Amino acid sequence: MDMDIKRNSRNKILILLILALVAFVMASVFVFRLKTLNLFSESSLQNISEIQEMYAKTMQTKFSDQLNMLEAQARYFENVDLRDDAALKKTITRTKGIGDFKKIAVSNRQGVCTSFEGKNLPNIYNKTYFFDTLITGAPQISNRIEVDDSLEPILSLTYPIRRDGSVEAAIIGTLSYDVLKNLFAVSLFSGESYMYIISDDGNVILCNKDKKRNLYNVNLYDLVKNNAKAHSEEVSAKIKSDILKNNSEFMTFEAKDSKKLLAYAPLGINNWYILSVIPYSYVVEQQSTVGLLVYVLLAIIAFTIFVFIFLVYWLFKKTSSVEEDNERLTIASNQAQTLIFENDIQKQNVTFSGDTQSILGTDQKVFPIDFIRSEYYKRIHNDDKKVMVELRKTIENSIPDFTGEFRYKTFSGEFVWLRISGSLLNKDYGAGKKFIGTITNVNSQILHEQELKSIAERDKLTGLLNKSAMEQKCRALLSGSDKDLNCALFIIDLDNFKKVNDMLGHLVGDMAIVDAGKKLSLIFSEKDYISRFGGDEFCILLRFNKNLPEETIESIIHEKAKSLCTFLREDYFDENTVISVSASVGIAFYPENGLTYEELFESADSALYDVKESGKNGYKFFEKK
Repeated sequence: MDMDIKRNSRNKILILLILALVAFVMASVFVFRLKTLNLFSESSLQNISEIQEMYAKTMQTKFSDQLNMLEAQARYFENVDLRDDAALKKTITRTKGIGDFKKIAVSNRQGVCTSFEGKNLPNIYNKTYFFDTLITGAPQISNRIEVDDSLEPILSLTYPIRRDGSVEAAIIGTLSYDVLKNLFAVSLFSGESYMYIISDDGNVILCNKDKKRNLYNVNLYDLVKNNAKAHSEEVSAKIKSDILKNNSEFMTFEAKDSKKLLAYAPLGINNWYILSVIPYSYVVEQQSTVGLLVYVLLAIIAFTIFVFIFLVYWLFKKTSSVEEDNERLTIASNQAQTLIFENDIQKQNVTFSGDTQSILGTDQKVFPIDFIRSEYYKRIHNDDKKVMVELRKTIENSIPDFTGEFRYKTFSGEFVWLRISGSLLNKDYGAGKKFIGTITNVNSQILHEQELKSIAERDKLTGLLNKSAMEQKCRALLSGSDKDLNCALFIIDLDNFKKVNDMLGHLVGDMAIVDAGKKLSLIFSEKDYISRFGGDEFCILLRFNKNLPEETIESIIHEKAKSLCTFLREDYFDENTVISVSASVGIAFYPENGLTYEELFESADSALYDVKESGKNGYKFFEKK
């Protein structure tokens, strides 16, 4: 009888505990759901703001790029007498169109326009953007869409042409509406939203609501009034007031078809605004989905709590297995883990933990060693396969730790940098029972390090190797263990370059150097060392395949030298002066003309001196005096 009383008492206590637990879980579900929905609403608005800010920066960059192109064109006219129509047209017709512009023209202060084909265009003196350019001396973008002579809608951009500190003219570029729509192509929230770009007076410049229909030069405030179901005047006035105050805001809007969420913020171009129209039903649906997921999640948590009681005994039995897992996870956690692996040396298989899909292209977790070697080893870059050789030596020689980096071709077809790190377990057993480690994607880190190294090694004007980097690479190559190396050193000097700087200015001189650098990159391949030593002097080390016969090597060098003399010959001019620039090239062979970089350079420099002495504009091989 006492046992029954105790059992009933214990059961009542257990039931009360279960009811208390259920009540606690239900209360937690309600509070958690409420907070989650509030966080989701705030997150949605924050997400919209971030998308608009990101898009605004993208548009700013694209328009800045267009203005930079106009700036580059404007420099051609800074030394031209804009009052001399003949000189103006002569310079214009020498200049090519650029970028996405449908048409480019030059206008004097009276608004008289001449296109890059030398044709006269309608006067633009009364255009606000042109007049603002003359007054402010700053580039301008039109606040309205215009129609050109082919009846196509366009947007105009202007850039001032200055002389002696004052604006003498402007260069005008027009972007077709199709190009503008491509710049504005964006789809948000499953394609259910659309966006406007408007000026501060409400004029619509762009809209991506309908890809087949152009919408521009209509008033947004009138559109809001016409589409509002109620309180249209208040909504329109609120948007107008916020835009005039340069505010960013969110507001709901009862349209005739459905409730909308409006988000608007400054675009950072002119006084333009970007305005997004998002169906409010989309936010509600997302909230409902999140609410359901919260209920499911918390139900799983509650179920887990109840099941946990029954799993305690089983967990005790698994203590030894858990300790082993903890040892493995402790080692792996010391690495910057992405993919954890365990190489069982005795069983000859590898077990992975983590996202195997991203690196291995499959959700499979266990692989035989032979399969890894046959299927994945070939994806490692040929120059980095030595890392796997070192890893095998580490395991075979019972070396405690290993770290290496290699390039790996993913299943998307691109190479990424991976870092493999690990340690041996049970090192007392000869070669060790298991090798535990991680494979980490370090592509961003290594590419950043390579970028910093490239900046230190590159000439700022041409992007070619600088003198210091060239000397270091050549010395390392020529002092290496490759005794069958065949190469040739070219030293190039631009003839008459000093006249370009003195008579046409350093801007044209810089342009000549950049042109020469681009041509050298086209003539030689990526495996060759191409450098600018400074001024108008360039140096190239051309490397050959070991198996090429001497006749083929000599033929290749002759072709390269002829190409240098042909492609580096260029005329640079303004309205009064034409200067012809050519190239003098000295060539020396390794190992015939020098076994060290210094000897090879001295030989090539001697050959260059001979070319200069014999009239320039040519090439010569080194000959012993």
